Amino acid sequence: MVQAESQNAVCFRLLKAISEVDEETIRALCENDVQLQVPGARDVDLTAERSGVGAFISWASDVQRLCGKTTFNIHRYFENGCELMASGAIHIQRHPRTFRSPCSILIRFEGGKIGFFQLLLDTYALEKFRGQMD
Repeated sequence: MVQAESQNAVCFRLLKAISEVDEETIRALCENDVQLQVPGARDVDLTAERSGVGAFISWASDVQRLCGKTTFNIHRYFENGCELMASGAIHIQRHPRTFRSPCSILIRFEGGKIGFFQLLLDTYALEKFRGQMD
């Protein structure tokens, strides 16, 4: 019998897929109507409140195109039933500099797939970083 993948492993795979804009993996891990939330100032390009796996992929692509290569360094995972919280740091590489911000992630699972994804990071500092690089 094949054991189901842990929520931690799914989160890790999703964050890697976001970093690589891996559409196939994002589609495999997320519900078709996945909800995406990245709160922040309304005028910050990377804040988002979108729904649908296509919108999620578009957001991941926008992050890479507008900001640079994204990686996540997650230190802690907290599972609570169908929800997973993770905390750590997000790094966005835009040569010659790297943006770093603490981040937290909330994922809600529905039927074994991701139905809700929320990323909290310092979007104001990211916008300032982007302004300095343009």
